Amino acid sequence: MKFKDKKITVFGLSRSGIAVSRLLHNLGASICVTDSKPANKLQNEIVALNDLGIDFILGGHQPKCIKNKDLLVVSPGVPLDNPILLQAKHEGIPIQGELEVAASVCHTPIVAITGTKGKSTTAVLTAELLKKGNFGTVCLAGNIGKPLSNEVQHLRANDIVVLEVSSFQLETIVNFCPLVSVILNLARDHLDRHQTMEIYQEIKGKIFQNQTDDHWIILNSEDPKVSRFSNNTNAKPIHFSDSTEPKTGTFLRNNEICISWHNQLIQVCNISEISLKGKHNIRNILAAIAVAQIFEIPPRNIRSTVINFASHKHPVLSHAFEFVREVNGIKFINDSKATNVIAVCAALESIDSPIILIMGGYDKGNNYEPLIELIQSKVKKVILLGASTQIIRNALPIDIVTLNTANMTVAVHLAYEHSEPGDTVLLSPANASFDMFENYQERGHAFREIVTKLEFKVHSKQSTVQ
Repeated sequence: MKFKDKKITVFGLSRSGIAVSRLLHNLGASICVTDSKPANKLQNEIVALNDLGIDFILGGHQPKCIKNKDLLVVSPGVPLDNPILLQAKHEGIPIQGELEVAASVCHTPIVAITGTKGKSTTAVLTAELLKKGNFGTVCLAGNIGKPLSNEVQHLRANDIVVLEVSSFQLETIVNFCPLVSVILNLARDHLDRHQTMEIYQEIKGKIFQNQTDDHWIILNSEDPKVSRFSNNTNAKPIHFSDSTEPKTGTFLRNNEICISWHNQLIQVCNISEISLKGKHNIRNILAAIAVAQIFEIPPRNIRSTVINFASHKHPVLSHAFEFVREVNGIKFINDSKATNVIAVCAALESIDSPIILIMGGYDKGNNYEPLIELIQSKVKKVILLGASTQIIRNALPIDIVTLNTANMTVAVHLAYEHSEPGDTVLLSPANASFDMFENYQERGHAFREIVTKLEFKVHSKQSTVQ
């Protein structure tokens, strides 16, 4: 679609909504923005667009939002079953997402990464690897916090884009077609919105729906739900695995990361040399290396990048299995970004010491059964916090000890009281945050601050005793 002189309504005054509104205005469209929140709660967002002279319809989506419109652009957080959007669909008004709009005017190759867990880490590492290639600029954008709409007008043909792509973004795909698509894993998530696992899988699969045999798709051989996509795509498949050896792809052999490419075997490094911890991160690394191999990044550069990669160097990876500090021999880890069960499983598998687990929040349709064996074998106590407390408690066997808490402060202090030197207190919620916090970042910040205050309190008490 050409956007010049088109009448367009953007639904959702979020970061992506602001970005796509500005992009569409620059492309010559007439813009209206609507949001369910009232104006007094959107002052910063309104200011960000005030210079464009656009119309605002705030405090709810009204029928006039869609009247005489050529296109509706939906921010990821706006559900497609909104009555006004359903009416628009009935009337035949096209509905697209911010990603679809931005990608339609992007003339730069795109690597798109999706999955239930590990998207951000894989996207950041992939971008770092591609910086070793012959590209002008490597642009990291998408669900990772920087909308593609903000960047697309500055990109050139010799640049490359690495996108983290969510299921919410893929819902509204029409013509989006990455040069390389990556699917890391699939587990129950966002079923409060997508209703069934089958629908969720179908939406994730839209990442490759427009790819041809001129494109690539990278798939996790260890996840049956992912590997079977190789039967449904026209793209050239590459596989990664930490337990088998695909003919073309990346894998582990005797703890060595290896690449099988054009009947050649390339050894990259031993996993003992990698600072990024956890079995799940090995798989993320294997996926990122597969992308690097497509773009012929030299093996020595792959090796140095992988060995030197550390999540703490990248702010977008904060709150993902992040070590906070040690208090009296007790380690505190902030994994607030773990908003689904598969992420919590990955965190638990990565810790060897006894664990006090803080979890809970807004349930998105989780199946907690995969957690049971891990909790029984590795967790001393589970501290439950937030709206899903009873749901989680009912899903766990009676032999698992749980404690209910009213807020994060109580949760952290309770975890400390039930810990002893050598233990690990892990915040890994398995749930969304918006029952108590604006987002997972705010939840993680709260955890950090409380742990810091706890350390100060403990040290002050010890000094007084001495």
